[in-house]
Amino acid sequence: MGLYISTPELLDRYSISKGTLINWRSKKDFPKPLIKAHGKSSSRYGIKAVALWEERNGLLESLDIQPLISNRS
Repeated sequence: MGLYISTPELLDRYSISKGTLINWRSKKDFPKPLIKAHGKSSSRYGIKAVALWEERNGLLESLDIQPLISNRS
């Protein structure tokens, strides 16, 4: 996996709407995008920040999703 995850990838990962993601950013301390959308491109979020947020908020267990970052070296 790369350094970033895009807005569409996040929406698909969590099965949420763009409005929910915006709400999470303002009310649930979801990380802000490192690269903001321009034109037809989508915003990009740092993988490490998103992975840490998922861990802190128990999303891996509650949504039964795989970690963004493998703990294997």
